[in-house]
Amino acid sequence: MRPLVVFTAWTLLAIGAARADDPPEVSIGAELIIENGALVVANVDEGGSAEKAGLKAGDVIIRINNLVVREKGLTGKEVEAAGNEILKHKPGDKIRLTVKRDGKEHKVELTVSK
Repeated sequence: MRPLVVFTAWTLLAIGAARADDPPEVSIGAELIIENGALVVANVDEGGSAEKAGLKAGDVIIRINNLVVREKGLTGKEVEAAGNEILKHKPGDKIRLTVKRDGKEHKVELTVSK
């Protein structure tokens, strides 16, 4: 596993959208990684927005709001676009995600926090 995207206490995008020394002040309460070319939820913060919305470790993110995210073969630009789709929000904003879990699609809505 190669962590490219991390959204925990601070939201960090390791390729292009943000630098670790200047992180934006938003969080979705989950760590996202690239695994087998897909954007996957690695961890969910206890009590965070992602947990409250029903995200689970292992969920594959296939849509962020209206942005379709490929299940396999994500490029660096696509990962950056996915990160930017989250980073453009402010605390209190809602983000709609569609994830695949056990072969079924699930829709969740979570609130961006600090």
